[in-house]
Amino acid sequence: MLPAAVSELLAGYLPLLRRLAAGYARQTGDQEDLVQEMVIALWKALPRWRGQTALSQKAFVARVGQYTALQWLRAREPSHADESVLETLPCMQARPDAQAEAGQRQAALLSAVRELPDGQRECVLLVLEGFDHGQIADILGVAINTVDQRLSRARARLRNQLEGS
Repeated sequence: MLPAAVSELLAGYLPLLRRLAAGYARQTGDQEDLVQEMVIALWKALPRWRGQTALSQKAFVARVGQYTALQWLRAREPSHADESVLETLPCMQARPDAQAEAGQRQAALLSAVRELPDGQRECVLLVLEGFDHGQIADILGVAINTVDQRLSRARARLRNQLEGS
């Protein structure tokens, strides 16, 4: 049985872990396995957490989840993310033709995100989770200039890929 602190932490951040896992794993079963790995890693890392705010707690959970996902990917064959946060975004149009068009744009964007290099894809996924550039730098353990550069290159690459399709 999990202590109350861990259960409370998981209840609040399990959706975040699921979205991160979906950004790295192709199959639903793999996503579930990865979430389990993230929970175990979070359990082991909990004594190292020193943050006091909800934002630092979210960044800590995201960093542990991100690191676990990268380790999981390295342990498996190299692959690109199959699912992403993009698939969970609701379609806001009410008309069926607009929904179909939005679905096609979303699928094209998802495909383009899958093709990004790992560092750029990580930054894009964390931006979609609502983290700012400084937080992303902390989570990934890189300089903020590196995050800015990766996002700039990712935007340019996505723009080129989407304009070409």
